[in-house]
Amino acid sequence: MDSSYSPFERIAAHVNADSDWNPVEMRRLPAFSDLPAIDLPARFGGGNSVAETAEVFRRCGMIDLELRDLPGAGHARFLTLAPTRSFDSVLSDVASGDAFAAIAITEPNVGSDLHAMEARARSTAGGYTLSGVKQHISRVEECTHFIVFATIERANADRRLVSAFLVPADAPGLKVERMRPMGMARVSWGRVILDDVEVAAGQRIGGEGQGLSLFVRHFSYWRVMMSAAAIGSAQAAVEAAIARMKERNAFGGPIGRFTHLQQGLAEHVGKLRMAWLLVREVAGDFDRRRWPIFDAAMAKAEALEAAIDATDWALRTAGASGYDADNGFEKRYRDLLGLRVADGTTDVLRGQVARSILGESLYELSLNRPDTGQRHTDARRRYW
Repeated sequence: MDSSYSPFERIAAHVNADSDWNPVEMRRLPAFSDLPAIDLPARFGGGNSVAETAEVFRRCGMIDLELRDLPGAGHARFLTLAPTRSFDSVLSDVASGDAFAAIAITEPNVGSDLHAMEARARSTAGGYTLSGVKQHISRVEECTHFIVFATIERANADRRLVSAFLVPADAPGLKVERMRPMGMARVSWGRVILDDVEVAAGQRIGGEGQGLSLFVRHFSYWRVMMSAAAIGSAQAAVEAAIARMKERNAFGGPIGRFTHLQQGLAEHVGKLRMAWLLVREVAGDFDRRRWPIFDAAMAKAEALEAAIDATDWALRTAGASGYDADNGFEKRYRDLLGLRVADGTTDVLRGQVARSILGESLYELSLNRPDTGQRHTDARRRYW
C-alpha cells in the first residue's frame, strides 16, 4: 500500500472497501501493523504519549467508533500494571496483532460492583480454580485471553481479596455464549461461564487483593481513550451536518441560513471542543506520571454526553435523511449509546466526581455502607 497515505486514510480506505471489516482482525493486517503497540512500552515497539494516543483514538472515532479496537493494546494494557514482566510474551503477541484480551468484570446479579462479585477463585496446590459467570463482554469471540476478576477465598482474610487473572480463551471449563448488542456489533458481545477453570499462580495479575487498585488505574486510562474516540465520532457527525446545511436547499435557499440550526451548530461545536480540551488535559496528567482518577471519570462522562447530544442534533438536522441508516448517523448514535454504558455509566462516573469533592463519608453512605468517619476532601483539588 502506498506509504504516502496517512494511517487514517489507509484505515478509511479499508473500511470502505470491506463491508465485513472487523477491527480486531484488522490488527493483523500489514497495513496497520504499527498501531497495536502504540500505547505499550518501548520494548514492544510502542512509546506514544497518552496525549498522542488519544489523538489516534479521536481520529479513528471520526471514521467509525468501532475502530476503538484497532489502535493500542486495548485491555491487554492492564498487564503492564503487573509488578513483574511475566506477561511480556503475551504483550509481544498483542503488539504484533496475534493476541487480544477481553476484560470480564460484569456479572448477572451484581453488575460491575467489584465489592459484591460472586465469581470465586479457590486456592489449589498450583494456583486457583475459577468459577462464576461474567457477561456484557466485548470481543468475547475474537479475544485470545480474558482478564477475569474474581474474589479469592481466604478464611482468615479481613477484606475481600478481589484479584485479576489472565485466562486463555481456550482454557478447559471456559464457555463463551454470544449476546446481541444494540450497537458496536462489528465485534462479538456476550458472556463467559467459568466452570472450575484452573489457572496457575503466575496467571494472577498483581498480588492477591490488588484487583481493585489495578482496575482503577487501568480504567482511568481507558476512559480517556474512549472519550477521545467518542468525541471524534461526534465531530464527524457534526461535519456531515455542516455539509448538509450548506448543500440542502429548502424554502428558497440553503438550510444553513436558519438561525435555529446555526445556534445548535455553535452549541455542539463548543461543547465538543470543551470536552476535547478536558480529555487533552487529563491525558497530559497521565504523561506527567499522575493518576487523574476522578478527572478521567469526569472526562468520560461529559465527553459521552456531549457526543451523544451532538450526534442527535446532527441526525435531526439531516431530517428524514438522518433517519436513513445508509447515511451513518443512526449507527454513530447507537454506538455512542453503547459507549455511554461501557467502562462506567455516566451516572456512576458523575458520582465518582462528586465523591472526589465531597469526601469518602457521604460516598460510603450513598452505598449504604457504614460511615467510616472520613470527612476529608482533597484540598489540592480545584475544578475551577
